[in-house]
Amino acid sequence: MKLSKITAAMMMLSFTAPLFAAQANDTATNDELRAELQQIQQRLATLETQESTASTPTSSDTQFNFYGSLRPTFGVSNLSSDEVWDVGDASSRIGFAAEQKLSHGLTGFAKGEFKVDIKNDGDFGDARLAYVGIEGLFGRFAIGKQAVTQEIISDPVDIFNRSGTPLAYDSASPFRVNNLVTYRKQFGDFLFSADGQFDGDKGSDGSDFVNAGVRYKTDFIYIAAAFYNKELEDGTDENTVGVTLSKSFDSLYLAAAYQDIDKDDADGSTLDVVASYAINESYKVKLGVSQYDDGGNDVTSKTYNAYNTTFEWHLTPMFRTFVEYQKTDYDYRETNDQIMIGMRYNFDYKF
Repeated sequence: MKLSKITAAMMMLSFTAPLFAAQANDTATNDELRAELQQIQQRLATLETQESTASTPTSSDTQFNFYGSLRPTFGVSNLSSDEVWDVGDASSRIGFAAEQKLSHGLTGFAKGEFKVDIKNDGDFGDARLAYVGIEGLFGRFAIGKQAVTQEIISDPVDIFNRSGTPLAYDSASPFRVNNLVTYRKQFGDFLFSADGQFDGDKGSDGSDFVNAGVRYKTDFIYIAAAFYNKELEDGTDENTVGVTLSKSFDSLYLAAAYQDIDKDDADGSTLDVVASYAINESYKVKLGVSQYDDGGNDVTSKTYNAYNTTFEWHLTPMFRTFVEYQKTDYDYRETNDQIMIGMRYNFDYKF
């Protein structure tokens, strides 16, 4: 509406200016009137530009990035008995993320991430992440399928090139949860995090999953502790407390994560200890020891000790190849050992 009024005013001035000039011979010259008219026109043009700029969002207010990680593998398992050769996939994914600057110092954000089934048809699979949120001085609040707080325990030991890592943590604990409401707040080097799952389809009141934790992260050290309570399908509860510690020494990286799992029928635990050494910019060696205890003491138990050795060749920051050996020594089952080769191609484009 303001733009149309400004334009109409400019047209009226253009038509009436010659009349004003004709009647002003006694007090001003034509040149003076033309100069005054030119100043008025310049002022109106400036106001028109300001109005247009104020009503149109700039491209700098929005950031969008398209990213992915494709991770095919090929290997053999059960080396000591019936060998099984197979093409696999180490959690390939593709996704997008967007941020929009809002008023009052707020930022809106969204993310969608989906599995890529390289092992079979190459189809897009289920959503790994799908959420929308808002962030400001109060912290970060989001709703949807998200990574849980407990991942501050697993992240430091998640260094290997397979879908089931960290090895012991993966056997018992959550990564991403549906129907999740999350809150994150950074206080300097400290992060406070809390989650709650609210799934009305399960017919329960309140939250089905509650998770909270604190992380301290600097260039010197990483320390985190977290707790979660989960309602199981049989109506009982699972309560888990986890702690983790990691430290880098130039080319050497060390990390350990432990969880104590309390269930009504049996208690358990997970322990993952990993090390990584960068030989140079291109080659890296990784070692890992994991121990999972589900509290069982018969053939139904999945308790094991696992050992992992990996050699990586980083051709570029976005592309790597690797060879990886893993041995899983079960207490009540046959030992399983695997060797595989694979590739990982990462990409991330910002717009």
